Amino acid sequence: MEPDSSAMVEVEGVQIVCRTIGKGPPLLVLNGFAATSADWDPCFIDQLASRHKLILLNNRGIGGSTDDGQSFDIAKLANDAAHVIETLGFERTSVMGWSMGGFIAQTLAVDYPDRVHRLILLSTDSEELVPISPRLPCGRDSSTHPARHTSKRVGCCRCFFQAASLNLFIAISAIS
Repeated sequence: MEPDSSAMVEVEGVQIVCRTIGKGPPLLVLNGFAATSADWDPCFIDQLASRHKLILLNNRGIGGSTDDGQSFDIAKLANDAAHVIETLGFERTSVMGWSMGGFIAQTLAVDYPDRVHRLILLSTDSEELVPISPRLPCGRDSSTHPARHTSKRVGCCRCFFQAASLNLFIAISAIS
């Protein structure tokens, strides 16, 4: 396996933290809401990295990635991911998204189909989302809502956790 490599990719004035690990066909790994690339189970990542060049990124405003204080939506996060793929020199990658990362992966596949080889979706949905705003209220008591984001800039977003989104979409394409 190749050694772990970290990078900062600039996208429209923000810095996206990403790291690559492994060897083989590229696989972009997209996190769930408020998660960082370090939140993936290390055994799971090691298994994937034994057969794939993983690109693990932290979404804007999360885990060392900066944001510009402006509202953003899933399309903006997909644009960030597309720029990371391009900047790191990958023509096409398979994309795996978990939870909100699945929303980003689906949008990436629709908006940048030439960048996506295969799409793997884990515990996600396909609902259209409203923009994520620094002032977006959530739930009856947003300070105790289970989806509350820890960042001071981004509040939680109830649209990620509606009852309908409990339907699970597992991989629509195998990793191989």
